[in-house]
Amino acid sequence: MRYSPAHARRSLLSLAVFTATLTLGACNLQLSTDVEAKDQWTRSCPLTPTGELAINTTNGRINVTAGDGDTVTVTAERIVKAGTEDVAKQQLALFEMKEDVKPDRVSIDSTGRGFTINVSRRVNYTVTMPKGASLTLVSTNGEILVTNIGGHFSAETTNGSVIATGLKQSAKVSTANGVVDLGFDAVAGEGSAAETTNGMITVSLPNSTNADFSARVSNGAINRENLTLQVSEESRRRLDGRMGTGGARIRLETTNGAITVRGR
Repeated sequence: MRYSPAHARRSLLSLAVFTATLTLGACNLQLSTDVEAKDQWTRSCPLTPTGELAINTTNGRINVTAGDGDTVTVTAERIVKAGTEDVAKQQLALFEMKEDVKPDRVSIDSTGRGFTINVSRRVNYTVTMPKGASLTLVSTNGEILVTNIGGHFSAETTNGSVIATGLKQSAKVSTANGVVDLGFDAVAGEGSAAETTNGMITVSLPNSTNADFSARVSNGAINRENLTLQVSEESRRRLDGRMGTGGARIRLETTNGAITVRGR
C-alpha cells in the first residue's frame, strides 16, 4: 500500500492531537493531600547524665529542652495527609518509629523507608532530656529549636532554621536553606562550627571565652558587636582572631547571607 503526502500529513496531525490530549489530561490530574490523620507517639526512658540522644527525621519541627533529671521524654505528633480519610488513617497505622535504647544512648528514627504516591508524612517532636547529655539531630525539612544543652550539640538539616540557646559546650550545625542562631553560655570541648548556604548566622557568647575564631562569607557581610577579639585579619568577607588565650576553635561560614557575632 502506498501513502500519499496528504495521508502522511493527516496521520501526523492526528498523532499531534492525541499527544496534546494526553498532555492536557495529565495537567488536569490533581493529586490531593487535603485529608489529615494524626496521633501521638510517646516514650520515656532513662539516659546517663553524659549520654547521647539522637533523632533522625524527614519532615517536621524538633523542639528539645534539657533540664534536671536522668530521663528522656519524647512526644511525637505524627501527621499523615492523603487524598482520602481511609488512606490517611491506613498510612498513619503503618507509620513506623524505630528506636534503639541503651543506658548511654537513645536513638529514634522516623524517616520511614517506603514511598507512597499522594501521601505526605510529618512528625513534630517535643523532647526533654538530661542537661549534661549530648544531642544529635538530623532532619530534611523543618525547624530545630534547642534549649540548655550541656553536652555537644549537632544538627543537620536541608530546609529549616536551627535556633539554640543556653549551649554550654560545643556545637556543629549545618543547613542549606535557613537561619542559624546559636547562643552559648560557655564554649568548651572539641570546638564549634556553623555553616549555611542560603541564610544568615548569628552567634552570641561570653567575652570571657577562650577560643580561636574564624568567619567566612561569600555574598554578604561579617558584623561583630561588643566582641572582645584580638583580630589577626579582617575584611568584609573574612574575620580571624582570638578570644582570651585561645583554645576551642569556632568556625562560621555562609555562602549567601550575613554573619553576626555578639559578645556579652
